[in-house]
Amino acid sequence: MSLREMIFGCGFVLNGVSLCSILLACSRSGDVSLGRWVHGYAVKEIGWDVGVMVGTGLVDMYAKCGRIGAALVVFRNMPRRNVVAWNAMIGGLAMHGKGKDVVDMFDSMIGEGVSPDALTFLALLSACSHSGMVDLGWKYFNELESIHGINPEMEHYACMVDLLGRAGRLEEAEAFIKSMPFAPNEVVLGSLFGSCYTHGKVKLGEQIMRELVQMDPHNTEYHVLLSNMYALSGKEEKANFFRKVLKKRGIKKVPGTSSMYVGGQLHQFIAGDKSHPQTAGIYMMLDDMIHRLRLGGYVPNTSSQVLFGCSTRDDCTEALEEVEQVLFTHSEKLALAFGLTSTPSGSPIHIFKNLRICQDCHSAMKIASYVYNREIVVRDRYRFHSFKQGSCSCSDYW
Repeated sequence: MSLREMIFGCGFVLNGVSLCSILLACSRSGDVSLGRWVHGYAVKEIGWDVGVMVGTGLVDMYAKCGRIGAALVVFRNMPRRNVVAWNAMIGGLAMHGKGKDVVDMFDSMIGEGVSPDALTFLALLSACSHSGMVDLGWKYFNELESIHGINPEMEHYACMVDLLGRAGRLEEAEAFIKSMPFAPNEVVLGSLFGSCYTHGKVKLGEQIMRELVQMDPHNTEYHVLLSNMYALSGKEEKANFFRKVLKKRGIKKVPGTSSMYVGGQLHQFIAGDKSHPQTAGIYMMLDDMIHRLRLGGYVPNTSSQVLFGCSTRDDCTEALEEVEQVLFTHSEKLALAFGLTSTPSGSPIHIFKNLRICQDCHSAMKIASYVYNREIVVRDRYRFHSFKQGSCSCSDYW
């Protein structure tokens, strides 16, 4: 029985708790059409003042579905806002990489006499990390205890490691970890390891990898990152050997999945997927899309791909072409090709990815937003990327 059948067929009435549960499901799945329906239902049944609890649920839903403007409208029209509502808005802005807006929102929160909590500072530090605001991040971290009386938790330390690592200050991040009052967990070390990959610090990456393997030997993400790190640094033989060892041990990479809602229906794609009912049309569009992207300056990023059985890349033209074909059929690109064929020209396209968007797809999305004159919004595992006219909201700082 569907939600609409329960309400209109059986006469059920949704209370605030039920509405918030549905909104939470919408936030996780990205189903903004159902979220909008719930918004309309709440206004009809409760009135324009839907209350703090439902209002906060709406802010969170719109932000996590990529409609940060709608989240702001709901938030600004809430007559009453507690710290949870402020956290939802600040956290949403942080996910969208709007560092300056987060700082302004935090100042407004303090100005209205609302005391921040530990979650507020997690959102603040995350926003500073994704926007490269290192000095401001240090300021907020130091104010946690000294001004607001909040004891820094492991998550706050992880944010600071991420902040320093993204900025390329890995030695400072390593020293910060050693100064922590407790032993670092997998999240803290994982943040530093990710920065090692970004900045090509292979030796430090190997050291951290040994610690991470002891914590979680079956985490495929770390293994794949180290293998890619070897490939990027020109150590292809080592990358080749490493991946063979992983295969022998039965460690498999978590498949990337991209999903999107079109016409109220969920459509999902995995890399190389040909199970969609519209596969033929999707791949026709994909071929045309790759051609147009190449004309727009797109060059497949094969630097982190291992070419098996090849001594040098110059000797592997055929293998390189196969690697490029794999890149072309990444789940994000399949979702984009589907979105271009199934949504009105000029309308935004929203894609939800279970993993971090790769560098090749990030470059392709930037060019596609310009070539097709579309806003393309991708929510990956860590943040939102809003591609417009050839640039991304992350300013390539991700």
